Amino acid sequence: MILTIVFWACVGVLLQVAEPILMIKRIAFKEEEYEEYGETKRFIHRLLYCAKCLTFWFVLLCTWSIEVAVISSILAGLIEKWIW
Repeated sequence: MILTIVFWACVGVLLQVAEPILMIKRIAFKEEEYEEYGETKRFIHRLLYCAKCLTFWFVLLCTWSIEVAVISSILAGLIEKWIW
């Protein structure tokens, strides 16, 4: 169980900091246009740029385990702060 949680937390961090993912996010969401976005697009933007949020929803969709999703998302947030 611990290995599974660490694995999903690391996947969540990689979804935040991996260069190909960053390029896709920059193409889809330009920072300078953020103020012009509607509420839905702002919500999706914040979801994709938050390590805890993205990890939580990604893990929940993949595992259907709320416990693994919650713990993995908090760990991903801690790992991201530790890296940056």
